[in-house]
Amino acid sequence: MILSNKEKQIYALDGVVKVSDAFDPKWVEFLRNATEDNMNNPGEMAEEYAKAENSTRFFGDQYIWTRNNDFKKFVFESEAAKIAAELMGSSKINMFFDHLLVKEPGSVEPTPWHQDGPYWKIKGEQICSIWFAMDDVSEENGGVRYVKGSHRTGIRYRPQSFSGKGHAEYGEAGLEVMPDIDQTVPEDQIICYDLKPGDCLIHHANIIHGARGNKSAATRRRGYATRWTGDDVVWDPRKGTTEVLKDPGLKPGDPLDSDLFPVVWRNKSSDC
Repeated sequence: MILSNKEKQIYALDGVVKVSDAFDPKWVEFLRNATEDNMNNPGEMAEEYAKAENSTRFFGDQYIWTRNNDFKKFVFESEAAKIAAELMGSSKINMFFDHLLVKEPGSVEPTPWHQDGPYWKIKGEQICSIWFAMDDVSEENGGVRYVKGSHRTGIRYRPQSFSGKGHAEYGEAGLEVMPDIDQTVPEDQIICYDLKPGDCLIHHANIIHGARGNKSAATRRRGYATRWTGDDVVWDPRKGTTEVLKDPGLKPGDPLDSDLFPVVWRNKSSDC
């Protein structure tokens, strides 16, 4: 087993848990090199989130594994899918999509408070993200901040654009607008873990989270988030959600098993 029972309990209660020493250390430098390659050769879903004139680069890209063999190698050969299976107690794990997020030193743009689930054309409880740190991460250089236990409220909030541009379709979601978390949530209910390269955060799709800008003068904040789904997750192409890379050929209510959302891990005993 990769995860302890205590780590699983923290995830269930808080909606997020920090895990150290779960990945082979080789993946840190491997992903750093892959990140530089991708930033120099971004895909069609890449986005520059920084809009302020005084900000340095805040870069994001998605579905990278579908066109970059290095990221594909991490998805299929790293410990990530097994970690997701252990955490969610699922007999199979699908790769939903991956998301590279890089805040350079001096990037003033915050990541707005949001939940992941309302953006996505899927539904189910067994949905988690594994946020892999390639650098020392703290609140100062843009560490992700979480509202503890907010995944258990049952409230889902309307998506919003990270860059403040486009995405008018989010208004069709029929969901409440995210409240001003900084003004309404006590500071002791917000958690931000310090990370070392190779550490990861695992969070539930419905936990409220965001991040401040990178105030560091020298430390980058490179994070690679892989999104994983389990047995109970099905395709749900509802209004007000983000478009996926391509049509996966699924009908509403179908399991995600497809070329776009492949099964990466399966419990072999479940096939017996």
